[in-house]
Amino acid sequence: MPLSQERRQAQPEALLSYIEKQIKQSVVSGELKPGAKLSPSAVAANLGVSHIPVREALTSLAASGYLEHKPRVGFFVRTLSSEDLADIYHWREILEREAFMMAIPELTGDDIEEMRRLCGQMRKAADSVQRREYLHLNRQFHFIAFRRASSDRLLRFLTYLWDAAAPYTFAGLVDAEKAQWDHERMISRFEARDVDGIVELMTHHRGLAVEAVARWEARERP
Repeated sequence: MPLSQERRQAQPEALLSYIEKQIKQSVVSGELKPGAKLSPSAVAANLGVSHIPVREALTSLAASGYLEHKPRVGFFVRTLSSEDLADIYHWREILEREAFMMAIPELTGDDIEEMRRLCGQMRKAADSVQRREYLHLNRQFHFIAFRRASSDRLLRFLTYLWDAAAPYTFAGLVDAEKAQWDHERMISRFEARDVDGIVELMTHHRGLAVEAVARWEARERP
């Protein structure tokens, strides 16, 4: 399991929380690829901890959907499938619709300007194939509106669903140019406080990923 030197050296949280966070970050960031098997002893050695809390962390992450546990076989990063992504996006669509209804009337001029700034940075990152930076900026862009809903619980649910979808986005299956075009159209709709327009555009935006994974499946799993 690849982890940076900085991650191995810093353990500010309680041990179990620390281990969960490091494994989760490796899954969400794409360091651990879909289908990869996680050996508790290897993870423990990499983090410099006992294998017992590592196994507890893996079990917890499997229960929350970040990993898959196959009894008597082991723990794996969840594999990609269009059905799985469609399910994630189904619940995202429901929650994001509610978030937009609550948040869009509360957006400020500074929020819109920050969206424009991030959109410009995303354009540069997309052009230079800096995918990890692009996706980091992408999440910042979308969560500006979500935070205006002023619900910590809603934000936690959306964060989980975005984390669950992250391995698909890091796989590089979605055309960044098409996604970026959607972002640029979103700004004018946010500025107009057009809730229905944003909901419609986000449905199309999420659909790009589902369609891309379905095409990938057709090629890789005949």
